[in-house]
Amino acid sequence: MEVQDQKIEPRNIHDGDWYWISRGVLDNFASKIGVIGLALYNVYASYAREKGKAFPSQRTIAEKLGISLKAVRKYNKILEEHNLIKVESGRKKGRPNVVILLKVKGRKFLPTTYESSSHLGGKELPTKENNMKENTIKVDAKASPVDVIDYFKKRVKEVKGFCPEIDYGKDGRLAKERLKKYSFGELKELIDWYLNSESFEKFGASLSICLSNFIINLWKASKSVQRSVSNLYPLWQGGS
Repeated sequence: MEVQDQKIEPRNIHDGDWYWISRGVLDNFASKIGVIGLALYNVYASYAREKGKAFPSQRTIAEKLGISLKAVRKYNKILEEHNLIKVESGRKKGRPNVVILLKVKGRKFLPTTYESSSHLGGKELPTKENNMKENTIKVDAKASPVDVIDYFKKRVKEVKGFCPEIDYGKDGRLAKERLKKYSFGELKELIDWYLNSESFEKFGASLSICLSNFIINLWKASKSVQRSVSNLYPLWQGGS
């Protein structure tokens, strides 16, 4: 059987069959929103083109991506939490939602510790070392509800050996509220304390319970007791 030579034709962006997304979405958010989140964002970009608004129904999107309606709703919330899109409900019953692609301020999310270079107008491209420094030093200022959820899932897996169920709507909203009052570092401390407390044995792997006022008050009380004990019985550092 003869194998016919096939002509290779490189893509041509001038033929009109294209759409675009900001490089900032891929560089700064892909690992946070996941493969499905990135695919969903691309679908919206395909429908929105240069106008920034998309009107596809959730069922249409689910069919295009081969995912469930539940997954579409879940990742819509994740994209909204990362300020990549805004979903507005259809004004009339039966009308699809309007999805607005928000402006991605890529330079704002890049590490600011670059040294001069010939790239990007004198700015050095992000390196693994710089990204690690950025995450370590400034994570509190840039933490999102998804960061809290991801940390909770990670620690439950490490400490308890299983993956917890997450209600991205309820847990995400509560995490957002707690980040207004507590730093990401404090919430991580709270989560670690909860996983090793008696409360976990009573209430289980629920992030909403962990972030509840009841658990936060118990956590604060335990810290207060620890400080009191330390003040009453300071470590003796005498010479030998």
